[in-house]
Amino acid sequence: MPIEKIKNSLRDENLQNSSLTTIINEVDPFEIARRLNEFSTDDKIRIFHFLDNESKRQALLYETDIDSRLEIQDTLDRDYLANLLDEMAEDEATDLIQELPSHTQEDILSKMEAQDAEVIKDLIQYGEETAGGLMTPEFNKIKWNQPAAEIFTKIKQESGSYIHPYFYVVDDQNKLLGFFKLRDLLNAQSSAIAKEFIRPETPKIAINDPCEKVANVMGQDHLSILPVVDENNVIQGVVTFDDVIRVMEDIASEDIYTMVGTAKVDPFAKKTGSKIIARAPWLFITFVGGIISAWILGLFEGTLSEDAAIILFIPFVIGLAGNIGIQGATIIVRGLATGDIQEDNIAHIVKNEILVGVLNGAIFGIICGTLISLTAEILLSADPVLGLVVGTGIILAVSVASLVGSLTPIIFINLDIDPAISTGPVITVANDILGLAIYLVTAKFILAVF
Repeated sequence: MPIEKIKNSLRDENLQNSSLTTIINEVDPFEIARRLNEFSTDDKIRIFHFLDNESKRQALLYETDIDSRLEIQDTLDRDYLANLLDEMAEDEATDLIQELPSHTQEDILSKMEAQDAEVIKDLIQYGEETAGGLMTPEFNKIKWNQPAAEIFTKIKQESGSYIHPYFYVVDDQNKLLGFFKLRDLLNAQSSAIAKEFIRPETPKIAINDPCEKVANVMGQDHLSILPVVDENNVIQGVVTFDDVIRVMEDIASEDIYTMVGTAKVDPFAKKTGSKIIARAPWLFITFVGGIISAWILGLFEGTLSEDAAIILFIPFVIGLAGNIGIQGATIIVRGLATGDIQEDNIAHIVKNEILVGVLNGAIFGIICGTLISLTAEILLSADPVLGLVVGTGIILAVSVASLVGSLTPIIFINLDIDPAISTGPVITVANDILGLAIYLVTAKFILAVF
């Protein structure tokens, strides 16, 4: 494996720097960046400096985890770091500068070229997961009265560099009028002005729109680039598909890690102490839930001592209820993240998820209750009424769990809390406590009647 070869080479004190440089530069810098967290801080710095060109170093910094990136950047001369960032795309340089302390940001920007620094200052003011934070100010801007022949000549002159296939037409105030693709230009009369062959509708996004909305518009209109406009319809830049994918992957990973109560960033890149600190609060919630569950069991000690067979089905009931609750919550959170759930359909979707949970509870409650009633005397030497207890407990516990799982993300949103946490240990513990309480109350009531 290439990474293992680098690790062994760094440990070999007899290996010359020239040989080590060759070994490191044989490996794709993106692969090194992905696993850079496995190296010590000193080795991370050595690897960075052994890379044989600045583009590889830029790729390593941008693609690696934040902890490794900051460890390397802390050792770099400010002038060198400013020059390195100056040569990167403005949107990528902005992402890295945003991670630095404010005083360091000012120092770095003061050492960069004035024009690039101004662009980055403009981009920094927007949220990292908004269209403004994602956009690049470099795009094909065409004046409304430019003839097709003039546009085509300009493209031929720039044939040495990559030309985006989308061209955005603006008026004299830089307000977006429309866009055209390269093939539209090829089919236009040479004397036609840009305004005459733009497409009738131009998908666009506002500068403060979240990344999820950008991704939705791209998907709906099958576009790889979208223009970003301000409140006056003045075009500020464009967002490209690769930037959106990168941020959406980060958001999805953050949601998944939060769901299971770990760090919000890649847990593989965190040190052991940081992992413990990140996970301990969630485990404490589980501990508190366990104490409450034990207290509930104590309240029903008499019922459990009279019919010990009830205890056998506690894990089954609360496990089934917990899974149903997590399913509903996950679907709601995912729908909110992708934009599939909006204000006009949220009530319908929540009602549908609750109905699905209740019906699943009824199906499993009837099936399990019937089977337990038929086999209770033979297999457990218990009263067949046990089946009624378990079946009813399942129906009620699952119904409540479905209600809690579906409504909790909505409640969190209204409280301005990230809804992803609603599918984590909070929901699991809540459903365990409620499921246990409902099952035992049901058992006490039914056994008292029969």
